[in-house]
Amino acid sequence: MGAVTAAAFPVSGTVLTAAEYNKLPRGVVYYNTITANQNSISTAVDLTGFTATWTAVAGRLYRTTAYIPEVLQQTATGVAVFRLTDSTPTDKQFYDNTATANSYYTVTLSVIESTLSGSVTRKMRASTNAGTVNALMSAAT
Repeated sequence: MGAVTAAAFPVSGTVLTAAEYNKLPRGVVYYNTITANQNSISTAVDLTGFTATWTAVAGRLYRTTAYIPEVLQQTATGVAVFRLTDSTPTDKQFYDNTATANSYYTVTLSVIESTLSGSVTRKMRASTNAGTVNALMSAAT
């Protein structure tokens, strides 16, 4: 991330305009907590509740982060793939993990984007190439 120069902010006595507001940090734009587990995932599916849509302001940085506290590769050794996508679904970030049956692990995906504007959708998808995988949102084993 680049440094912010003093010239990026208004000087004393200027009227704060929309253009100057756009130079200031926006803070949290969208936040959601999912508590329902999603079990027996095999083919690529959208994870329930893991969809976020917001209106992006051009010229700003946006970070999207998705976190699954526990993943269980349930019935067979396989490669589970987790994808942070847009609505089409084109990958923005992905993570794959080879795990043996009955193995647990954590997934965190994060992407920073600077070219967004208008309506933006991000979602989380999961699949595995063998057996099934469970996304345990409550982190209860």
